[in-house]
Amino acid sequence: MRALLGVFLRVVARYRREVVRENLRRVYPNWNRVQLLALERGFYNYLGGLLCDLVRSSVGAKDLGQKKIQWENPEVLMDLAAQNQSLVLLTSHYGNWEWIAQAMGARFKHRIWFVYKPLQWTAAEDWLRKWRTNRHVVPVALKALRSKLATENLSSSIPLALYLGADQSPTAHSRWIPSFFLGQPTAVYQGPEELCRTYGLTPVRIGIRPLPSRGSYAIRFERPGPNWSEAEHGSLMHWYMNALSQQIHEAPEYWLWTHRRWKLNRELGLDGPTQEQIIHA
Repeated sequence: MRALLGVFLRVVARYRREVVRENLRRVYPNWNRVQLLALERGFYNYLGGLLCDLVRSSVGAKDLGQKKIQWENPEVLMDLAAQNQSLVLLTSHYGNWEWIAQAMGARFKHRIWFVYKPLQWTAAEDWLRKWRTNRHVVPVALKALRSKLATENLSSSIPLALYLGADQSPTAHSRWIPSFFLGQPTAVYQGPEELCRTYGLTPVRIGIRPLPSRGSYAIRFERPGPNWSEAEHGSLMHWYMNALSQQIHEAPEYWLWTHRRWKLNRELGLDGPTQEQIIHA
């Protein structure tokens, strides 16, 4: 079923196939056609499996995601909870980010706020919000985040963790900084770093590694250097994007290639040389 759905999305529906191909050519310009097609098929197989897993966990196997997630160093979050330290969890659209949030909410002391951008399709948005609400997380729309934080007691005995997908593209009018992602000049949201600095939140990156068992992932929590907040603004996001790029290159089929990540490059004046070209200049 998973493989069939992947074929349907790629061959029949052609779901954002040109966007996927454009992104793959951009990131892997030296790959030949056979290599790119193999990665494309791998991605759609993963996407089909992801959709199947989400449907399965919505129609009866409510805690399925908890069984599929393994923790490599859970003591990182346990120690921060013991210190009553609230967090910004820097995650990405890689692997099964929904299951990871659900499993974290069930496993750790922190209250998980799942920060998201509402979908334009109302029916899908309503379904996702209800699905998340019933699975150990609190969905919070991005536009409502700061007003909700303003009334939140961050010194509560149960610390807070903001679960942020920090790999998506900003809007043309949002606050962003220039960085590199997957070797490409990339506009990156300032929001996660600003939240950490403004509210005294501890940043923790969620590193994701696919496991041989289908739909399973190993999670490793990573923290920047102890003096990151003393570095210049943008240092946290540069660190995060670099670490995420390495993770994606290790198993690229598990990242959401359907997103038009670099669509604003020309408008934002970022159509410059790639990171590799700069290094070898």
